[in-house]
Amino acid sequence: MKTDATSSLCGDFMLAVYLDEQGRVPGYRTGLGFGLSGAMLMELALGGFIDVLDGRIVAVHGAQPRDRVLGEVLVRIRSSRKLRTASEWVRVLSIGAHKRLADGLIAECVLVRTRGRLPLPAWWARRYDVLVGGMRDAVVRSLGDTADSSDRLIALAALASACGAAPDGREWNEYEAMLRSTNPVCAQILTVVADSVWLGTLTSWT
Repeated sequence: MKTDATSSLCGDFMLAVYLDEQGRVPGYRTGLGFGLSGAMLMELALGGFIDVLDGRIVAVHGAQPRDRVLGEVLVRIRSSRKLRTASEWVRVLSIGAHKRLADGLIAECVLVRTRGRLPLPAWWARRYDVLVGGMRDAVVRSLGDTADSSDRLIALAALASACGAAPDGREWNEYEAMLRSTNPVCAQILTVVADSVWLGTLTSWT
């Protein structure tokens, strides 16, 4: 799971956006699960493992990702009885995404679960500690400096923006334009994540 930031795109999103600075899952934010599933799909797209044909995500025949979680996602895409749209996969993969990704980071000795839990409400319970000093801070800093960054770091900042967690206040569609010229599949996935987050927020108000 090594990349130009700290780990994989989805691992970086987990550390910098999904978990807060105290290792807790911020339940007050709507749609972060879509960001996690979007990160997994973008990672596969950046690696050339998936493509979009006629609006449907398809697996590209060839190598298998070294990352276990991404490999499992690719197997699900390949074995699906019907071709699904990016929107459908973002929603399907968001279910249980944080647990699968956390288990992978724990296996790589990046995270460790904490036993203690804070009082209710449960979503403020402390869940994880980052074992590698400065790792989360490094990823957070990378979100604010994408001028000369790789597609992976731009994708990370784009997902953070789509989920309302970008530190520089840049809109997600600015990143979408940047990605469209280099990786159109990632740009499509980003649009789906942003729409899913918006719909989720709208639903929570009604």
